[in-house]
Amino acid sequence: MQDSLESLRADLTAPDAAWTRLPHAYGTAVDTPAHLLALLGDDLAAQAAAVDHFGSAIVHQSTIWPSSADAFGFLIRVLTLVPLPEQTMVGCLHALAEAGEQAGEVDDTEPVPDLSTEAQAWLNSFGSADEAEQEELWEDFLGSDLDDEVYRWQLIRCARLRPALTDALSTVRQATRSPEMAEAVGAVRSTWAIDG
Repeated sequence: MQDSLESLRADLTAPDAAWTRLPHAYGTAVDTPAHLLALLGDDLAAQAAAVDHFGSAIVHQSTIWPSSADAFGFLIRVLTLVPLPEQTMVGCLHALAEAGEQAGEVDDTEPVPDLSTEAQAWLNSFGSADEAEQEELWEDFLGSDLDDEVYRWQLIRCARLRPALTDALSTVRQATRSPEMAEAVGAVRSTWAIDG
């Protein structure tokens, strides 16, 4: 089935999508659908804010988060469907390249492991916690066995985006208009270990 802007908008406006309760660098990803929707519009300031969001909350200092695979999956759909302004496109590609610094090293055919009951319970608790409770949950989580388990789960989920990203880059490369954009495409290909 071919993707469309209508189906993408419908997916992004679905009420209470479970992935939006997963953590990113600054809380839950409840704010991420609005940033993705901004990329579908023509407000350049909102698009710049979306680029900042992806480069700071969805991937932060080359760290990916439990919500990163879902958020980047939607971003890849945007890149495939929408001819973004060049600076916006370059910013989105930089965020993807940064995420590839970790996800690019993982085999995209590796099956996504099931999360343990404890890991799932932690993610659910985080998704329903207020900001102060989220800080406490992070403190208990970091360095624990659950941390390793959830990290591996999110890493493999991101790596499995490689085929869709490869297809999106083919579309983007056809629209490449400048050396800066070509360099950004090359950076994504490099960090995600995509040939061609």
